[in-house]
Amino acid sequence: MAVDKSKLEKIAGKKNVLDDEATLKQFSQDQSFVSPRRPDVVVYVDKVEQVQQIVRLANETLTPIVPFSSGLTLRGATIPDQGGIILNMSRMNKIIEIDEENLFAMIEPGVTYTQLQDELAPKGFKVMAPFGAPADRSVLTSYLERDPVMAAPCFEDGNFLIMDTEIVLPDGALFHTGNWASGGRPGAPAGPIRNNVFRLWTAAQGTFGIMTKMVVQISYIPESRKIFFIPFKALADAIEPMKLIQRREIGAESFIINSFNLAALLADSWKIPAAFPAKPADTKEFEQIRKALPAWTMAVVINGPKRRTDEKIAYEAAALREICDTLNLELLESLPHITGAENIIEAELLRPWGVLRKFNYKGSVHDLTFKAPITKVAELEKMLNKLAADAGYPAADIGGYIMPLERGRAIHCELDLHCPAADGPEREMVKKLWQQASAELINNGAYFDRPYGIWAQLMYSRAAEYSQMLKKLKAETDPNNILNPGKLCFA
Repeated sequence: MAVDKSKLEKIAGKKNVLDDEATLKQFSQDQSFVSPRRPDVVVYVDKVEQVQQIVRLANETLTPIVPFSSGLTLRGATIPDQGGIILNMSRMNKIIEIDEENLFAMIEPGVTYTQLQDELAPKGFKVMAPFGAPADRSVLTSYLERDPVMAAPCFEDGNFLIMDTEIVLPDGALFHTGNWASGGRPGAPAGPIRNNVFRLWTAAQGTFGIMTKMVVQISYIPESRKIFFIPFKALADAIEPMKLIQRREIGAESFIINSFNLAALLADSWKIPAAFPAKPADTKEFEQIRKALPAWTMAVVINGPKRRTDEKIAYEAAALREICDTLNLELLESLPHITGAENIIEAELLRPWGVLRKFNYKGSVHDLTFKAPITKVAELEKMLNKLAADAGYPAADIGGYIMPLERGRAIHCELDLHCPAADGPEREMVKKLWQQASAELINNGAYFDRPYGIWAQLMYSRAAEYSQMLKKLKAETDPNNILNPGKLCFA
């Protein structure tokens, strides 16, 4: 490391600058297949001014910096490819403001989903959260990394969730977007209209700047809601119903989940792990539930607003029944043989991390997460099943979660492979399958919009002009290449 440790201690305090072996090992790896790489030092900060000073110091000494909030991306985004400084912002965890009139919250990088929901829920509000996001995941990082929230099927609560932002640029300067940029009050109603520039920093893994504040949209907790289930024997059977339901704008939250993931969500004997990877647990109850479930289940959640609640739920429910009757589908208000499944799903709408129980199966989970046209999803699932069978991996052990985006404009798809966390033949087999499947899915129309690990190489190699444009922008804004070098298409 080129930077003098004593200079970091002067900025952040001696107790907040760590380079002991245990700490460096902890920050060198996660549960992903990304190769471990130790940082030189881990620095905890609690003020934006400290972030700015460390960035300026890193420029002087040409020392890499990797921004870190909760460390729960689980896909290698904060593993320092070239060593340097882990800039840990987990202690920057203030909820600076909640504006109930304009429906926003201003937060720092260390604010977690649990923390923000706990603050909002007693006031009758919620922050939109993604299915399967860890409870202690940074909201700011999650939104930056394009985690699609459960309300993504609808336009009202699934879009423009990021409003104004504050960013430390690669030279240490402070930059604002949205109303903030023009001298207005952060979070004011016009903020999102002038805020598209923030997208430069989304899914960038801290390579273009370090976001230190974000204004996020919040929503009312519905007065009431109705949850319906539609069972399917195969994913292909669910595509046409999903298209028809979305075209009629039925339901705020709507998704399709396979028997593996739904059983993991419903298994009481499995607890949500405190850390990832997890220790494998007994699978008896999980297997019993999995056998009782259909191969795929669609959940449609109809929410009631503050005005005319019952009327809205009634007409959407009637429209849903009409579609199911036309297609000869079974429409259920509960799952047979599974007591209280509807209550569990309702709880997930506010705190959607129960599916993380799936880590109890083998210990680590390796997702294939992508976007695709709704018409291609079943074909891509079939392709993965064949690749798995050829590799000796049971197709029944693939977790599945599929959600329409913006009323079916596209599909967000998460397909999971499971293996032990420790090195061995099974983990190596799953690693090779995951790598092969990533390439084959991309070759056949899957779009990996969050380029972690090998996905970056696979995606950017197919977009030469875009990659060159990004490299030019990186060279202009970060000429010393200090911000998380080695990620995306950057060396």
